[in-house]
Amino acid sequence: MKKFIYISSLLLFISISVNAQLTMNWNKKFFIGPETGAFVPLLMVNNDWFFIEGEDTCIGTGSAPYALNGKNIGVFGGFWLNPNYSQDSNFGVLGIVESNANHGRNYGLCGMIDPSTSSGGAGIYAVDCDYCYTFPHSLGGAYAGYFVGNVHVSDSLIVHSQYTIADRRLCDNIVSLSQSKRSGTTTLENLLNMNIVEYNLKERQLEEVSENVDPEKAEKLRRELEFLKKEEQEKTSRRHFGVDAHELQKVYPDLVLEGQDGYLSVNYLEMVPLVIRSIQELKQEIDELSE
Repeated sequence: MKKFIYISSLLLFISISVNAQLTMNWNKKFFIGPETGAFVPLLMVNNDWFFIEGEDTCIGTGSAPYALNGKNIGVFGGFWLNPNYSQDSNFGVLGIVESNANHGRNYGLCGMIDPSTSSGGAGIYAVDCDYCYTFPHSLGGAYAGYFVGNVHVSDSLIVHSQYTIADRRLCDNIVSLSQSKRSGTTTLENLLNMNIVEYNLKERQLEEVSENVDPEKAEKLRRELEFLKKEEQEKTSRRHFGVDAHELQKVYPDLVLEGQDGYLSVNYLEMVPLVIRSIQELKQEIDELSE
């Protein structure tokens, strides 16, 4: 039986065209290793491979197909799920790196694009599956990341600058806020009537480790659970400030979004124009009183 396995492995190796050699490591397991140098991928798909050469570079799997037409994919990860409900996780592509503690250049997933040679595209492109196949997006520029659809961040989002599209060439039904009154009240009155609150976020109920789990796996899950609990405690201990989304929805419903989970979120960025308009109205009242 062992002889059959070895012969089958050898035939499989010969049947694919890779720039590598079949090697047995210290624990008597077979793997595909490069013929020369660590720069060559351990497993190379197709006959072509390109990478910016550097010192001590080791590539696990490499693929760089050359094609003239059609949809060309370097590496594809697809997972067809078990239709039955399960607590297990499913990943199309999973990137894990065991970090080098001496520096911060460790990436589970890295997507790059060269803006000098590209006519448009993205290093990381994330869209709804149906949208991608039905309306393939032609990007008018080179982006590090491009997302079509809602993006959910469960913790802090740190950015140097944040912009909202406001070009009038992309807008319709433009009305000055000074001419727009809701319920017969001014913007200043609407804002003054809002209840400004401070609050803590509720702590999520994390699932405890089942007693039926293998002891070795259970210990690992417990350590992960303790880490998540510390994160939750840090998150829920902070005080937050804002408006009541339900109250804001009654006056400015377009500033409130109901998520897929049914919870309400507030667009604070677009509340800034309301604050500016209320200052203008207040200045107008002061001028009238001064006269």
